[in-house]
Amino acid sequence: MVVFINNLIKNQTCYIKIENNKNKDRVVLLFKINKKLWSFNFGCIIAGSFVWLVSVGMKVPVPEMLYPHTEFVLDYYSGLVTAVAAGMLTLLVLIIMGKAFKLCTSEHTFWLILPTLSFLALTMIASHSMLISIAYAAIPAIMVMSVSAVYCRLSKIKSLKG
Repeated sequence: MVVFINNLIKNQTCYIKIENNKNKDRVVLLFKINKKLWSFNFGCIIAGSFVWLVSVGMKVPVPEMLYPHTEFVLDYYSGLVTAVAAGMLTLLVLIIMGKAFKLCTSEHTFWLILPTLSFLALTMIASHSMLISIAYAAIPAIMVMSVSAVYCRLSKIKSLKG
C-alpha cells in the first residue's frame, strides 16, 4: 500500500518510508514532505517555546554559591538560564528535525528563522517590557540555527568535493 500526498513543488520534497514486517508481508507507506513547510513548522515550535523558556528561567532556583553576588543574580541569572535552555532546546529540535525528518537546516534556513524574527518583531510592537526577556531566548536560538545551517552547508560541500 502506497500513500501519496500531492505537492505543488516537486523538487522540495523528501520521502519517509515506514516498513512493517508482519507475517512476511511488507507494507511500505510513502509520504511526501514539503521541506519548506516543515522547516517553518519547526521554526514555529522553537519560537513558541520562548515564553515557556522565559518562565522556566525565572523559576530556576539560584545556587548557594551565587548568594553573595546579588547584583549578578538580580540582573543576569534568569536571562543566562533562559539563554542556555533556549540553546539546548533549539539544538534538540534541530537534531530531531535532522534525524526523524531528514531535513537539513541549510536547505531552508530562512523558513526556519522566520518565525523567530516575526515573534521578536511582534513582541517589540506589542510589549516592550517583554522584549529583553524574549531576546535572551531568541538570540541564542538564532545563533544555534545559523551555526547549524553553516555546518550542514560546509559538510555538504565537502562531501561533494571529496
